[in-house]
Amino acid sequence: MDVPEPVAGPGEVLVRLAAAGMNPFDAKIADGIFAGHRPHVFPLVLGVDGAGRVEAVGAGVTRFRPGDPLFGSFLHNPVGRGTYAEAVVIPERQAVARLPEGIDPVTGAALPTAGMTALDALDRLGVPPGGSVLIVGASGGVGSFAIPLAVARGVRPVVVGRAESHPRLRRLGAADLFDPALPDLMDRLRSAAVGGFGGLLDLSSDGPAFARYAGLVRPGAVAATTTYVADPAAVSGGVTAVNIEMKPHTAALERLAAEVVARRLTPSVERVVPLDGAPAALADIRAGRGSGKTVIRLGSDRPT
Repeated sequence: MDVPEPVAGPGEVLVRLAAAGMNPFDAKIADGIFAGHRPHVFPLVLGVDGAGRVEAVGAGVTRFRPGDPLFGSFLHNPVGRGTYAEAVVIPERQAVARLPEGIDPVTGAALPTAGMTALDALDRLGVPPGGSVLIVGASGGVGSFAIPLAVARGVRPVVVGRAESHPRLRRLGAADLFDPALPDLMDRLRSAAVGGFGGLLDLSSDGPAFARYAGLVRPGAVAATTTYVADPAAVSGGVTAVNIEMKPHTAALERLAAEVVARRLTPSVERVVPLDGAPAALADIRAGRGSGKTVIRLGSDRPT
């Protein structure tokens, strides 16, 4: 739909978006995950991640100026002023960073939520170089970042993901690949890391399955999940179970951009769609048909 062009107020920045990253969390916002907890505006525009250029700044803004290229996490109160649009207004203090020269907006829009989640999780796991990490449910966006980020740390990623995604995950750096449908999966994983894995990053399991995978981790290590099902009481053997709840911040964005500039990280953008293709793409993501990252390419002259 066409809506009025947003205007930057005091302390705000108007960004003309060139691309918007899509995430499973976008569907959760549409389903009302923040209802009763955060203010909303309607019509509700979805989208957390984006990249573009500063078009105007409001009174008192000192951090940015018109023309600056930005990327980052655009979610702020009120919910509903998202990045599935050609222009958006954000507070100056938002978790956004300058997009370095040489990184295109589609790449920049793919980085924030999935990249920061993977980075935060690997930091929490703290697997040293030469160690191994088990990544479960790696076919989506977070897994696509976690694999090369682990490799860049000198950590061996052992990956559980859908069989059809194995060629792509191997290109990203997966050392060993396993289909979750294998009847002897647990036995094979035990053989892949004698003495236990140095850490677990689980991106898809329910509570009981997470506890089973955590049983493959060596004593004293960390088992982390992004599905928020970690129950320390259900995990034994001296393994610490943690739920990852990523909090966006500029320093993490700058670290991700540095990895891209150094060619240690290339976001796995599997699908680029126009703005009017966003509903169908979001339906695919909601149904678990997404692979890697989907990005909306923006930039027409028509305000939307």
